[in-house]
Amino acid sequence: MAIPRVGIRKDDIFFFVMSLIVLGAVVYGFAESYFLAGMIRAELPNALVHIHGALFVSWVLLLLVQTALVVVRRTRWHMALGVLGVILPPLMIIFGTLTLFGSLRRAGTSIPPQILLVGDLEPLVLFAGLITWGLLDRKNPASHKRLMLLSTLVIIAPAIDRWPILHHYLPATLGVYLALPLLIAAYDLLTLRRVHRSTWVPYALMVLNVVTLPFVAGTTLVHRCLAWVVRG
Repeated sequence: MAIPRVGIRKDDIFFFVMSLIVLGAVVYGFAESYFLAGMIRAELPNALVHIHGALFVSWVLLLLVQTALVVVRRTRWHMALGVLGVILPPLMIIFGTLTLFGSLRRAGTSIPPQILLVGDLEPLVLFAGLITWGLLDRKNPASHKRLMLLSTLVIIAPAIDRWPILHHYLPATLGVYLALPLLIAAYDLLTLRRVHRSTWVPYALMVLNVVTLPFVAGTTLVHRCLAWVVRG
């Protein structure tokens, strides 16, 4: 009896390609300071930053591997590796926050400290929410893969800001940051004739974060939090 061939679905290819784009964005942004510098041999401020970098790169690689496993129909492997999707995010959030606090204390960037504080913490909070949603909705493949991809796009602004062609120009960084998820929305319109809820809700929250960033950063609460962080 002939065994029918299982074709590769358009969804599988699209999300794998998007994972490659995410990896490319991260590598391009951190090429000089991290990847080309030898990663573990890179001259970073301290061990904390090394751990932070290793965790975030591991997450991006996990996203790529997971989408690749879906393409080749290795579902069991995909589910087994999914355990890392539960372990890595809490560690990323903890070390991401500690690294941010360390950067603020060192004054290691030209970005105004209150903008840096809000601009980095809000995406981490949104990342945590989207990851939780994606894991709870893992039995709904259409929703799950969108949420896992968008949760990653939420936290790649620091990589985009380091693209040499952008020269740390914040409006350009935010423009690219908000443009990448539109590729998913466009794909939804082409294939579903609508934008999936797991696409437009995260994107709306990303836009809200960007639009409200200067207002939130100017609040008394943020200035008090910044003073507390800097005092250490």
